[in-house]
Amino acid sequence: MFNPSSDLTAIQNILKSDAVILNLLGLNSKSDVDIAKRIIKRSQWSDLATNEKRLCIYFRSARGMRNLKFNEEVLELNCHVPAIQDYIAYQVQERAKILLDEVKVNNRYLY
Repeated sequence: MFNPSSDLTAIQNILKSDAVILNLLGLNSKSDVDIAKRIIKRSQWSDLATNEKRLCIYFRSARGMRNLKFNEEVLELNCHVPAIQDYIAYQVQERAKILLDEVKVNNRYLY
């Protein structure tokens, strides 16, 4: 069953435990608290004033389907980096797709 809070926590844990994403975001030697501040479960970017990098994961509005009893949930991942490092954002998003594609989260598969 869809549970946004626990689903986002499970997805966040997958992303936080990946060495490639941590390296791309410059979080290799950071504490769990620092990592949780930079891989977050909401869209928050207006407070980024420095060269900080951040990965935001959150659910968008659900999309309807032919059967009115079902909705398709949409997960959005935004990676914020300094403008001259845009390639890092693309690499983070590519890696996140690899990690999350067809993975089972709370008895449901992500696609």
